[in-house]
Amino acid sequence: MITNTCAEFKPFIERLPRHLWDTRAVLLRGELLRAGETRKRMARVAKKSLSASTFILALFGVWIAVLLIGSPAISQELRLVTSPWPPSNYLDDEGQPTGLSVAIIDAIKDKLGLSTPIEVIPWARGYKIAQSEPNILLFTAARTPEREEMGFTFIAPAVMWTHGLLAKKDSGIDIQSLEGARLQGLTAVGVRGSWQVKLLQEAGIDTVAADDQETCARMLLAGRVDVWITSQLQASVVLENIDAEQSSVEPVFIHRRSPSYLMVSNGTDPQLLKKWQDAFDELKNSGALHKVAEEWSERLGIPLIYDLEEGFSAKNDALDTTG
Repeated sequence: MITNTCAEFKPFIERLPRHLWDTRAVLLRGELLRAGETRKRMARVAKKSLSASTFILALFGVWIAVLLIGSPAISQELRLVTSPWPPSNYLDDEGQPTGLSVAIIDAIKDKLGLSTPIEVIPWARGYKIAQSEPNILLFTAARTPEREEMGFTFIAPAVMWTHGLLAKKDSGIDIQSLEGARLQGLTAVGVRGSWQVKLLQEAGIDTVAADDQETCARMLLAGRVDVWITSQLQASVVLENIDAEQSSVEPVFIHRRSPSYLMVSNGTDPQLLKKWQDAFDELKNSGALHKVAEEWSERLGIPLIYDLEEGFSAKNDALDTTG
């Protein structure tokens, strides 16, 4: 039924010409679909005042208004934003988004019949967008108290990481804590805008912020910094991408194990959020993500598993250097 709540179409209706005022009045009263007689009346009024070609165009415009008013509003879709963070999300050799979390997003899109593109931009820019606009899905992101207070919603864990500091092989660096890194005067590198960089800065460690993980790796291997905050899982992909040996770096400190999530911005349409959450719940319970883990195990050369509570992670990762 048509009601008087179709405010979004009122400006269009009010712009109808003077000779269609009778039609406009009918529209604004929300009586257009009451009976077929109404449409006939509109046609008679318009036909008297317009030429044949103009009449057809006017009738078409009114009919479109009828369809729109009589149909539920189409919700805006989520804008999909990610940043280079391999192997969770990054660009392949052809410049297309790929990765473990991208596989989740693509599977959800298939379930919902969507073709929304994934934007790959630097993390700092994507995070700024997610802080200022509704209906943004930023992935992947750590779930922190600060972000929860900012109103972000977390759909699901995508990848479990074992975060720590990596140094060049045979660097001789030996630390047992972040405080130890600070006391030794080490210089670290991390991705700009990430919680890792914030962690190091709050610990008083001299920290360089780079745009992406590949830049971090190159800076470490070039000797421009002493340590790189990342995970071995991530580092293995990054090193391969820059044609560096896997053995060129080694972990010198394990900080913590934490999952990264699909994060939705504050103010997002609740129905839209529920649609995505429901689609993910169906996906994770279908077993499809276990197959994704098998496929990516072969691609990365690292045994991966998918856990309902943790997301993707390196197999048999027990706070060692594999996650």
